[in-house]
Amino acid sequence: MISDGSASSKNRIIRRVAGIFTRFVMLLILGIIAFVSAPVLLTLGSYCYFQITDEILPGIAVGGVSVGGLLPDDAARDLQKTWNEDLNLQAFVMTTPSHSWEIAPSELGLRVAVDESIANAYALGRSGNFVESVGAMLGVLKYGAEIDPVVELDLVLAKQGLKHWAERVYIAPRDADLNLDEERLVQTESLPGRTLDVAGSLHMLAEEPEAVLLDHQLVPFFTIENPARRQDVTSQAEMVQSLLGSSPTISAYDPVTDERFVWSPEPVLIASWINIESEGEQLKVSLHDESLSRYVMEIEASLGEERGLDNDVVEEALRSGLLGKETETLVIEYLPGTYVVEPDDNLVSISFKIGMPYWKLHEFNPDLAVSGLVPGETLIVPPKDDMLTLPVIPEKRIVISLREQRMWTYEGGELSKSYIVSTGIPNSPTLPGLFQVSTHNENAYAAIWDLYMPHFLGIYEAVPGFMNGIHGLPLLSGGRRLWANVLGQPASYGCIILDLGAAQELYYWAEDGVVVEIQS
Repeated sequence: MISDGSASSKNRIIRRVAGIFTRFVMLLILGIIAFVSAPVLLTLGSYCYFQITDEILPGIAVGGVSVGGLLPDDAARDLQKTWNEDLNLQAFVMTTPSHSWEIAPSELGLRVAVDESIANAYALGRSGNFVESVGAMLGVLKYGAEIDPVVELDLVLAKQGLKHWAERVYIAPRDADLNLDEERLVQTESLPGRTLDVAGSLHMLAEEPEAVLLDHQLVPFFTIENPARRQDVTSQAEMVQSLLGSSPTISAYDPVTDERFVWSPEPVLIASWINIESEGEQLKVSLHDESLSRYVMEIEASLGEERGLDNDVVEEALRSGLLGKETETLVIEYLPGTYVVEPDDNLVSISFKIGMPYWKLHEFNPDLAVSGLVPGETLIVPPKDDMLTLPVIPEKRIVISLREQRMWTYEGGELSKSYIVSTGIPNSPTLPGLFQVSTHNENAYAAIWDLYMPHFLGIYEAVPGFMNGIHGLPLLSGGRRLWANVLGQPASYGCIILDLGAAQELYYWAEDGVVVEIQS
């Protein structure tokens, strides 16, 4: 049997253990209740806090700009500065992406709608019913939130901005062109230009303003290609190269002095004559008329005061040479001179001094027939080449010396033949001067002396209608040959006499136009 004292002691232990257990359980229950209710209370406290303070939930960013924990006005200022003030877009031409410019979004009517964007951020955790708001708040607090800004496009401003930028984007087309750097031809190829396609670029902005501003921050400019008006100048370049590569030569012959002249302009000078100019869509290559005329005048000036060339003929020959054409040798012409009459002069003596028939003096001084010669007066003297009425043959020349009674023929500037001759006797002399083979007559007849002149070459009229010339030993109508034994000394009535063989040889060698120079 258990005594009453032992049982009572046992009961007290049991009650004590039960009390401890009960307190533990109560504490455990209170701890569990506290643990479970703390987040709820924290959540409720946070919800109440943000509803009361107007702060944007922490962890929220708008377009990369952190606005969490800020009041709407402060957040709006940050967003405005980042997107509408500090940001520059890169504008580029679609066809040449490497060419770009910085451009403010506002120039193209693009902007972030700051108030609306911040309102969207502010609304997170505040919109919807209580449960939705709390759920949104908890999501933002745990994971954060990134909100795209609201983008606005003002089409009027965008169009104005594109028109403004059209001036900078525009590139004029480059026509094919030619230029001369001294004697070097520089050819420029044509390049198309470009014009900003305002309508196309505006359409792109209107279709995707968010992509332009938010995603890429790139503005593609659409352009229209403007072709060059002048695409090809190949033919003109070939013409210029031909001119530069030409070697024009002006050759001239002085029949009086038997001199030959050659003028060949240097390539640099030729280049300065070439004129390249635009005529609408065409490129015209020409020669500077004034420059050519100046060069021709320089040629004429180099010949002195008493002789010259026909400037038009020289210029035409120069132009032909520049075009690669062969040109004929030009003949230098002489100008009239003057002679002051001396006391003992008469027309015949003057004619021998100037180497011209006396009747030529009458032609140039028509008053002589009335007034006669007056010592001291000045006569107009015919040009030294005035008796050369036929085209000159520059390659052949006959020279006769009255003093030596000799004749020489020249061909190509070289001595060809030498002959013994007889010229006019003192009372019917041969006139010195510059003449020309003007007629051929195989057997001319001189009625005044009743004789025949074989292989006659007429060279000048001693008097109008009476021709002196070169011929073989004359034959009287009676059959007697004259002057065969006196060749080498004056014997004729003004003509130049050769033996029969020499006269025949000369007759067929000297065509009309060959110059005959008779020296005193």
